[in-house]
Amino acid sequence: MKIKAVHQYAKDVDTVFGLFHDPAFMKVKYEGIGARHVEVLECAGGEGGYTVKVKREVPADVPSLLKKFLNPVNTVVQAERWEGKAGGPYRCAFEIDIAGVPVTVKGAMELRTEGGGCVNDVQLEVKCGIPLIGGKLADFVGGDAEKAVRAEYEFIRAHLAKG
Repeated sequence: MKIKAVHQYAKDVDTVFGLFHDPAFMKVKYEGIGARHVEVLECAGGEGGYTVKVKREVPADVPSLLKKFLNPVNTVVQAERWEGKAGGPYRCAFEIDIAGVPVTVKGAMELRTEGGGCVNDVQLEVKCGIPLIGGKLADFVGGDAEKAVRAEYEFIRAHLAKG
């Protein structure tokens, strides 16, 4: 399952990127969209590149067909590798590992100036190699990922609107 989204922000690219590698904001953001036990495992770097790794527990409303593969609460580790410099664009390759779930989740983001603000172009793909049931599992995980991407966007926009 492939997911694409373009998130527009009314702030400059450096302000928005500042949130993307701020450990305190990441914790508040993930908790704000329903995650539990959020831990920022890594947030390091400087001009030119950042590495971010966040672990969290994410609840899921798992259909009975997929309960063999997913729990009602799953541990997720998201690893991001950002490159870019002041003024953007900033590019990120990321992977999401869902503990014990036989799917791969990989994606990319590009945060760039556009108009009076900036946009974050998000793309991710969920794959599962299990015959027959794999497509259903990938679609379910992808659907949850799509909801999370939307929720993160709304949370960031609301935060930026507060000033």
